[in-house]
Amino acid sequence: MGISDTGDHVDEFVFELLRTGVMLSDLTSDLIELMPADAYPGEQPGEVVLEMVCGTIRSVLASVDPAEVRRATELIDEAGSRVIEHLELAYRLSKRIQADGGRGRMYG
Repeated sequence: MGISDTGDHVDEFVFELLRTGVMLSDLTSDLIELMPADAYPGEQPGEVVLEMVCGTIRSVLASVDPAEVRRATELIDEAGSRVIEHLELAYRLSKRIQADGGRGRMYG
């Protein structure tokens, strides 16, 4: 990624969030694709894999205060929402700059 261990708690959160998110996304996608359709008759492979992942993660979080888990979930949601918000703002700013004839940012 180009940024090494900065020691900053926010950077550490972001990197761990990205690493874990990509790993879990790749893993669940691969397992769903590899699972034979008839492995669990009457059930969807995707639902089975997600239940397995939830069960595994539950084994770590079961002993954690539910309020902490809820707060962590809120932080993850807020972080994702802020990224989308800033990308939308950057997109709108880019469109305004282009509409001005590409003269560059004359403000902000």
